[in-house]
Parts: sequence; structure tokens; C-alpha cells
Amino acid sequence: MDFKAADKYHRMMRSYDNLRAVSTDTGNRISLSQAKEATEDFFTHCYHFKDWLIKEMPHLKRAVEDHITNSTSLSLAADYCNTFKHAGLDKTPRSGHHLDAVLQHTRLDLTPRGFVASAQVEIKTTSGKSYRAFYLATECIRDWDAFLQSQKITIPAP
Repeated sequence: MDFKAADKYHRMMRSYDNLRAVSTDTGNRISLSQAKEATEDFFTHCYHFKDWLIKEMPHLKRAVEDHITNSTSLSLAADYCNTFKHAGLDKTPRSGHHLDAVLQHTRLDLTPRGFVASAQVEIKTTSGKSYRAFYLATECIRDWDAFLQSQKITIPAP
């Protein structure tokens, strides 16, 4: 089987586009689970991008792991992903704080084209900090792109 980190990167970006749509405009309907599902989908692809990078470039393992640990957004993505994958964290969180709550805030706005629905997921940590999932996802993309650039890795267009 051929492993391609570029494919995983593009899958992460598609899940980011879906999270953006849910966070800003889903038209006139939204399901109660849509925002949380889009958030979980993005953070799963975001965090597991590291596995594909390491599989293709094993010499980058330490650099990848250090980058995640040193990035607030990527370490929170790791904690979010692992919390839901393993039904809670049973080891020290990479961000230094366990997740305390994941809340959804749904919004309906009346616009000239009718009602527009959106939903934001809020991630709260035991430190009392709160993060909007879409903004955190945007920072994750920025941090992954910075890492790729620092390693002179180019992701070709799909």
C-alpha cells in the first residue's frame, strides 16, 4: 500500500472546509450533531496527519512530535482526538490540561435570503480556558503549514 501524506493533508483541508461551513452558514437547516461531528472529524484528520508524515519521512518523527507538543493548537487537537478515540485520556494531556467540556452553540440569523443556521463548538479545558473549535482548527492549519514550510515539504495540489 502506498502512503501519501499529501492525500491526508487534503482530507484534513476538506474536513476544515466542512467545519467552516457548519461554523458560518449551513443554509436554513442544521442538525443538532452536525457541529460536533464536523469538529471531531477535523481534529481526527488534523492529528493523524502526523502519522502519515512520519510513515513517509521517518527521520522527521522527533521534529513532528516536538512541533505538536510545542503548538498550543496542535496539542489541543491531539488531546481532543485522543479523548474521543479512547473515551477519555488516561495519560498526561499534551496541552497540559484535560478537556472539561465540549459545548455546542447553535445560531439562527435572519438574512435577506431567509434564516441562516450555524453552530460553534466550544472546547473548555480544566485550566478554565475556552476555545472555539473553528478558530482552533484555523490555527492548526497555520501551524501545520509552518511546519511543512520549515521542513521544505511541498504538498502538491489535489
